[in-house]
Amino acid sequence: MIENAAWLNDSAISLASDGFHKEAIASLRKALHMEPDNPVLWFNLALSCRALGQRDEARNALLQAARHNPGDVDILDTLAVVLHELGEDSAAEDYYQVALDIAPGNGRVWNNYGVLQFSQARYDEACKSFEKSVTLVPDFEDALYNLRDTYEELGKTSEMEKCAALLERRSFPHRGVSPS
Repeated sequence: MIENAAWLNDSAISLASDGFHKEAIASLRKALHMEPDNPVLWFNLALSCRALGQRDEARNALLQAARHNPGDVDILDTLAVVLHELGEDSAAEDYYQVALDIAPGNGRVWNNYGVLQFSQARYDEACKSFEKSVTLVPDFEDALYNLRDTYEELGKTSEMEKCAALLERRSFPHRGVSPS
């Protein structure tokens, strides 16, 4: 068996799915020596770094992935989530807006953007983002919980109760405001 970047990436994915992120990172770094411009390798490296709490490393890997594939919505969304986790909200907002310009119908990005807005107490904006997310993906439980919590913050009791009733019928476990 000849090791190549694709094989190393596949190995890293398998390792990461089993929780072996350090080993996945080693495999991905080896693959990146072979293909330093491969955005998939950079993205997967970022995911394992983030899983280990290495957010700065995750951000740097995601910036590399975005440099090599600037139109990939998953990369942009994940980069925005990591930037928000690092407290770099202005940059996170910029990346969410770019992602939404590319894919305005992506419910996950709308939800994650709403989480950023909610965390800044921009409840009216967060409400619109969560409503858009739920409209696009009606069974998106995180967005529905986030919308319910936002309605509560806005004092929209009737709307909050409707969300709560929908959630109760679906029997989702409570998650609260969080990115997906």
